[in-house]
Amino acid sequence: MCSILFLCSLVLFDVEFIKTIFDEDESAWQSLTDDSVPPEQDLAILSDLADKLARWVPRSVLKEHANTFSSPRIGEAVQLEGNAILVTKYDSVYRCRIELNTNVIADVFVPSIPQAWKPGTPMQERVAAFGIYIKSYENIPIFAAPAIQWYPNSWLGNLGFDVGSFDQVPVRRVTEAQHQNEETNRRTFKFTESDREPFYGLLQAVSATSEGWLEKEAKKQSVNVPDLFNRPHETRGKPVLLHGTAKRIVSTPVTDSEVHALFGIDHYYQIYLFTEQSQGNSIVVCVPSLPEGMPIGDGNNFSEQITVAAVHYKLWIYDAPSGQHYAPVLVGRSLVWHPKLPEKRTLPESFTTFSFALFFTLVLLWFACRFWGRRNRIHRTTP
Repeated sequence: MCSILFLCSLVLFDVEFIKTIFDEDESAWQSLTDDSVPPEQDLAILSDLADKLARWVPRSVLKEHANTFSSPRIGEAVQLEGNAILVTKYDSVYRCRIELNTNVIADVFVPSIPQAWKPGTPMQERVAAFGIYIKSYENIPIFAAPAIQWYPNSWLGNLGFDVGSFDQVPVRRVTEAQHQNEETNRRTFKFTESDREPFYGLLQAVSATSEGWLEKEAKKQSVNVPDLFNRPHETRGKPVLLHGTAKRIVSTPVTDSEVHALFGIDHYYQIYLFTEQSQGNSIVVCVPSLPEGMPIGDGNNFSEQITVAAVHYKLWIYDAPSGQHYAPVLVGRSLVWHPKLPEKRTLPESFTTFSFALFFTLVLLWFACRFWGRRNRIHRTTP
């Protein structure tokens, strides 16, 4: 399907773009675009189209060229926003019925849905999608889309974070690694392409909060530091307030063009933080910026006291000179830096001893002078 990539590079979201899916199968094309044919009759084709959109078409391309919903043409990319009201599961594709913000009901066929959803159950969930328009069946527009973005009525969903993207990267304890194959462990505990949307989406959402807001939310949650290590499946997505010593701070450039296009992020800072409760284990906090004048670096002599509120993302295994270490990764907006006070200059001990001896000698001389002076006066007054 190199033709798909080629068309994506030319941004040809039109009839010809959709036709490339069918490999010159004109009958499949006619059935799919026939307004009188129910979409259930073309589930295999819709499944294939939605799956290839997810695997081959960068979401940034869809985002850049999607139009708002009005009177779409076949093959046109459209930005869809509204509330999902019902999901129907078929063998290899889902139909998500959405009540758009324009009061239009639309059916969007996608390869997957958030794991928390229950097909066949009425719902009211805020969603968005970039869909390719196929046709209109019984006055309901039909779309194929690579994914559904889910914004539940929660503090994280209300920030504009796609909570469903967490499903791309499962959360596991380190003790579970021995029961998983190597590829699953890599995707779970390392950073891969699967982390792109949940990690950077979380960084973007948290960065947009107002100053001090995340700290207030963290105080409401009262997450314990040990739970970040031992119960990551329970603490993911929750904010925590941390106080401790940063032993390493590094600037991390982002070279992924897809991240630039989707989230506008070109760098962030990794802070390796040690707290009283972390028991000598580091907690990695990622923030978009540092306070003015705060140093970055590492080494035995590097040590900065900070306070930071951040949202738990996942447990990460990273390589270090001393071997592999695991650490919770959190995402924050900013931090409070407690710079060290200038050290007071103290006099050398030898100088202090000399000063004391000099003072003592001067006192003795003063008393001696008083004594000899008094004695001389007595001699002068004696007959």
